[in-house]
Amino acid sequence: MKISILALLMFLLASGDAPAEDELPEGYRGWPYKAPTPLSVPGATTLFFAEDVQALMANHDILLVNVAPITLGPADTTGKRSWIARRDKPSQQLPGSIWLPNVGYRSLNPQMEAYFRKNLAFHTAGDKSHLLLFYCTADCWMSWNSVKRAHQEYGYRNLYWYPYGTDGWKEQELELEAAAPEPFSSHRDLPDAARD
Repeated sequence: MKISILALLMFLLASGDAPAEDELPEGYRGWPYKAPTPLSVPGATTLFFAEDVQALMANHDILLVNVAPITLGPADTTGKRSWIARRDKPSQQLPGSIWLPNVGYRSLNPQMEAYFRKNLAFHTAGDKSHLLLFYCTADCWMSWNSVKRAHQEYGYRNLYWYPYGTDGWKEQELELEAAAPEPFSSHRDLPDAARD
């Protein structure tokens, strides 16, 4: 079924369902997050095909970042918060990814912002030139927002965006793996310093 992604891309280009570049939000996109996305995101290269993602994975040291949302539970008696997994539908991701849920909302509270920034710093060893690829599912503004934030606010320079995410991967009949989010407290005590 390799034709269907190409057909979908051509349909979107012809139909105009994707927002025009001059209709992009000034900052980050808010609700609804599940809606047609643009064909590009500032500061990143868009990869429309799973084959291009596979080639990048095979030839480069790249960090794949799954940003699909999940529910964050309330704080326990020690103040620790944990993610609440869906029981009806186990989460999946591209092989070798890290999962940083909820970092693609329009605005992040200080704890979520630190979770995102410090996990990126930890997994890239603080290297702002490390290759990063962000994804979610098809028509997911969470991934668009995450790429833009990593570029504009955190200064990462080698960014890729796979807008079809796990949906595109499945459609190409490629294997996904079980996803487990990085703990919410993960790396919260790391220093903010990063190297260029």
